[in-house]
Formats: sequence, C-alpha cells, structure tokens
Amino acid sequence: MLFRDREEAGALLADRLQRYQNASDTIVLALPRGGVPVAYQIARRLHLPMDIFFVKKIPSPYNEEAGIGAVSETGLMQVNPRAVEALGVDEEYLQRRAREKMEQMAAKRQMYGRSLPDVKGKRVIVVDDGIATGSSMLLAVRALKEAGAAQVIVAAPVAPAELIPVLEQEADGVVIVHSDPDLIAVGRFYRDFHQLDDQEVIDLLRESTKGGE
Repeated sequence: MLFRDREEAGALLADRLQRYQNASDTIVLALPRGGVPVAYQIARRLHLPMDIFFVKKIPSPYNEEAGIGAVSETGLMQVNPRAVEALGVDEEYLQRRAREKMEQMAAKRQMYGRSLPDVKGKRVIVVDDGIATGSSMLLAVRALKEAGAAQVIVAAPVAPAELIPVLEQEADGVVIVHSDPDLIAVGRFYRDFHQLDDQEVIDLLRESTKGGE
C-alpha cells in the first residue's frame, strides 16, 4: 500500500477510529514531527482535541543515528540491554544523554507554545506517521499510562506485522491501516514523505485549536 502523503494516511486512520468521534474523554497526541499532520487529520475529522507528546531516542556513543534506548519528556527511560552491554555503555552515559534529550524536548515544547497535556483519566490516541522498531511508540504508551491515562490507543498508517501483537500487549487498542511483513523504512510507503520543519508543526497545532470541521 502506498499513501499519497501523511494527510491521506491520517484520513484513512480517522475512518478506522470513528467510534471515538466527539468523545469528550478522548485526546489525540502526535509524536512530533512526522506524526503531527497524521494526528491533525484524525483530530479534525473526529472533532477531538489534539496535542503533542515527545519521545527521543538515546543514541549510541559511537553512532548518533543508532538508538540504544529512548526517553520520554516525562522522564521515563528504557534501554536495549543487549545493545548497552555489547557497547559497554555505563549508567552515567545513559543518564547524561537522557537529560540532554529531555532538555531538547522541553525547548521544542516551548518553541511550539504548548504545555504538557494533562492525560489523567483520559483516553489517549497516540499517533505517528509509521512504526518501524516500535521503541518510541512503546515508550510513549508506557509513559502516558504512567502519567495517568485511562486508555492508550496506538494509531499509525503502517507498522511491521510482527510488532502488532507486541503493541497490543502494551496498549488498550492498536489501529494500523497497513501491516507489512517486510517493513524496513516507513518512508517507502509514502509518495510524499518530506521532513517536516518546525513551522509546519506550529501551523498545524495552531490550526487544531480552531476546532473541527
């Protein structure tokens, strides 16, 4: 399956989430930046409030692109123990990089002009533009539950087929448009998969506050 862009993917997800339309106890949270246009379409079509939730990977000391763990903006951290052991990474490194990532997320949140959403007692639909390894999404689910969310529903246009049962164990619901047995890169499933800039995110967040259709 090939999506035209994130907007089309979000519209298709909204169709599968109709049961939550106008639900007063439900909020849509996007994982920035790629999840924002997807979540915007869901929130707009279902007439739900939208916000963002940050999760960042903790990189290997030898390769900034290789993640050995992740941390949420609320401070929940998880690591890949095999990677940590294989690379000889100590706790001091993990804590230091986690603090750095939390500072970066706080700065982004300030730039976007949004305070941390209160999820206590709410159903949260957490959205990304695709799931590859699942580490960020799984941490987001755990962090939101730790923050008091009553339910967490995972929603993404595409995910690896073998990862869906893992997500289902952690989340209260999983909605995926297309599951693929050989998912390598999320971008392969989009015609337009451009890197969003901060202004696009700010504009969509501002637009989301104006209400639904």
